[in-house]
Amino acid sequence: MNKTIIGALVGASVLAGGCGPVVREVERLAVRSSPTIGTATATTAPPGSPTGSPGAGDLKQAAQAALGAVPGSTLISIETEENGRLWEVQVVGEDGTEHQLDVESGKVVSGPTTEQEDNADKAKHRARVSAAELDYAQAADKIAAAVPEGRITELNLDTEQRKTVWEADVIGADGTKHEVAVDAATGSVTRNNSATT
Repeated sequence: MNKTIIGALVGASVLAGGCGPVVREVERLAVRSSPTIGTATATTAPPGSPTGSPGAGDLKQAAQAALGAVPGSTLISIETEENGRLWEVQVVGEDGTEHQLDVESGKVVSGPTTEQEDNADKAKHRARVSAAELDYAQAADKIAAAVPEGRITELNLDTEQRKTVWEADVIGADGTKHEVAVDAATGSVTRNNSATT
């Protein structure tokens, strides 16, 4: 949101003799449009495009930075940390080795750090990646469509009822937390549970 608009709204509210509810609403809108916590902003591509889906824009930017730091890797997990300032990202190489990175404002700020895992863990990663027809970006688009105007705070490639799925935590525009699962082979939403936070 344009800082000039925010300032004008706050100023108008103070002149009107009360600032509590309006300032809280302005702060809520400013947080929702902040580029560091996973929402699409007015400067991103239009909704429906690969980088403009609500709740996915900055997730995708962080993911691309992490994938660029580990060539030939596949993203298996991404989640916000430190109140949305950082994205913690896990990617796996072709041999199943997991690497962890922290990304802030589209730049890798920590890592990649190689996880010490045994051959069984590496095989599990390779199997999930192989079973997933949808990558993280396609999954994020499906999740954004399931929770319009939601903010994805976590996205993981996992197994649920013997199927490979993308699981996500999404905060809706009204503050409701949604747990969404998308079949990684078909792209269908298999779960969308919500609870008020």
